[in-house]
Amino acid sequence: MQIEIAESTERLVRHELSHGQFLSVDELIQAGIEALHAKDLSPAELPSSITGVGDLADLFKPVRGLLTDEEIDLYFSRDRSPDRNIELE
Repeated sequence: MQIEIAESTERLVRHELSHGQFLSVDELIQAGIEALHAKDLSPAELPSSITGVGDLADLFKPVRGLLTDEEIDLYFSRDRSPDRNIELE
């Protein structure tokens, strides 16, 4: 199949390929078509090839173990007091 595309589209394709997001034009087109079809699906129905993640555990594998439990408590703690004032504007 031979297709014609605008020069601006060709620049976008070359940019994506040069940055390693896609290995081939075919892969880029396939991802675009899958994304188009995914617009009509709920997140639970999305194929893992589009989301790139099977579950939350897979998502956080690269950062697991970078902080100690104490550091996590320090940086990500929250005020659990139910009596705190909340101003809604």
